[in-house]
Amino acid sequence: MRVLLFLAALPLAAAEKNLIDEHIFAKMAKDRIPHAPIASDEEFLRRVTLDLTGRLPTPEAIKAFTADKDAGKRDKYIETLFPKLPTSGIGRRPTRVGPYLDRWSTFFGDLFRNNEQLREGINSFHDFIYKSLELNVPYDEFVRDMVTSSGVSTWTTGPANFVARHRVMAGDGYSERNHEDTADELAIWTTRLFLGVDLECFSCHDGKGHLEKVNLWSARHKRADVWRQAAFFGKTYVAPVYGRIPEFRVNDSEKGYKLTTKSVVRLPRYPADVTPTFILDGARFEPTPGETEREQYARKLTSHPQFARAAVNLFWAELMGRGIVDPPFSFDLDRQDPANPPPAPWTVQPSHPELLNALAEAFRQNGHDLRWLMRTIVQSKTYQLSGFFPGEWKPSYDTYFARHQARRMAAEEFWDAVQDSSGLYESFKVKDLDRKFKYVMEASFNQDFAASHKGLWNMLQDWGQTDREDPPTDRASMVQAASLLNHELVLERVKVKKGGRLESLLKKTDEDLVDELFLATISRAPSKEEKAKSLQLLSRGREKGAEDLLWALFNRLDFIMVQ
Repeated sequence: MRVLLFLAALPLAAAEKNLIDEHIFAKMAKDRIPHAPIASDEEFLRRVTLDLTGRLPTPEAIKAFTADKDAGKRDKYIETLFPKLPTSGIGRRPTRVGPYLDRWSTFFGDLFRNNEQLREGINSFHDFIYKSLELNVPYDEFVRDMVTSSGVSTWTTGPANFVARHRVMAGDGYSERNHEDTADELAIWTTRLFLGVDLECFSCHDGKGHLEKVNLWSARHKRADVWRQAAFFGKTYVAPVYGRIPEFRVNDSEKGYKLTTKSVVRLPRYPADVTPTFILDGARFEPTPGETEREQYARKLTSHPQFARAAVNLFWAELMGRGIVDPPFSFDLDRQDPANPPPAPWTVQPSHPELLNALAEAFRQNGHDLRWLMRTIVQSKTYQLSGFFPGEWKPSYDTYFARHQARRMAAEEFWDAVQDSSGLYESFKVKDLDRKFKYVMEASFNQDFAASHKGLWNMLQDWGQTDREDPPTDRASMVQAASLLNHELVLERVKVKKGGRLESLLKKTDEDLVDELFLATISRAPSKEEKAKSLQLLSRGREKGAEDLLWALFNRLDFIMVQ
């Protein structure tokens, strides 16, 4: 009875928006789980703008949005965050046309580890990703392009860098190739990234006797299953271009996968059948005119239902804070079906298996369209629930998505937000290209500012940016708090400077100055109490007070958090 009364006391979500809401709210109702109310306009606007573009909404956009009385304004605003598809210039070098493309190019650059191991290939790989996003290339086609690409040089053939990035060198790491280890890495990484399934644990030893308490599906598999998956890359040749490391050529001129090659990363291989075999369904390679082993693998990979499920889950996790299967790259395929549950004490792995399947099927039916997927998620009432829960929150509510999960800004988002809030920008140049930019999320890789802006590079590392060997982190730390308080780059941006926001705001009234700074930083108007204290600060010295106010706003939790 007490739970029912609590449910009745909470503001409930508006009518269900789409298939996501049908599943999410039905499960909460069934299990009597209360949920947060719908986010305010300001909360929603800040969240969706940062999530889709990596940038803060402008004060002008906030004022226009909150004043708009149109019931459909959220859907209309979401559409403005996606760039229009180009009508001309197809095939030209990418031009910078919108923050959405920068944000998701950075996401995929991190995911595919586009780093200094590719040298000038970093830019060609980045431009391939950027252009694919600009043209809204279907996700299955995007993946097939990378898995099957060949080229005489990865410095000119963007998608070939995906294959080259996973090459393994023997000996001193430069003079010799290790073909079979490279094939293993390609099998492991393509299965993890595009199917959400991790082969790493049984690539070194059979699963039996090791993984029964970790992953039931993996416990049933052997090392030879990885080699048969890797054998689809048995003819894939990855080698330096005339010894010029790290410029690579990629083609299909090898003779096949051999078990006799000495591994430099894993235990010796044992005799086994290594006919190329797709690990999820046991389908063996079938010689087909005009189709290489690698092309057949890419076709099997992207047409299997798990491909769409893994993609949906990955983008759900990115936009919702946690996956329906979490972590996203740790699917246990023996624990997916509620109609065939695993033996106790194991439970079904997805929090909402029916939703995952329905959303994956809808993704497939809509042509693996990433914009459709993102739009469907952010338009849902589930995504638009507030991060503030008016009652006692219990950890068990997390998997119900009963409120929106707050996250800390990514390193790039944080610095670009500092620049936009202050109106004071750095100037950068893409390494090896005559391309200038001012937002760090426009970079191909952090090499673009590591040498000339070392202080910024170090600070971004403190905020979780990596060298793309490991994934970025959003963990909070005392170092981050200290950098907001004391870092010279932050302190420089809270000063009144020519061309900066403070210079222009000092020409306005005190009340307008306060309102504008709140909108420019935490994307909402100040409360009555906040405004009074801010005006009091200005009364002690207008220029110094404005600087102190901007500094104080940078150090608020709701500046660095996306709620």
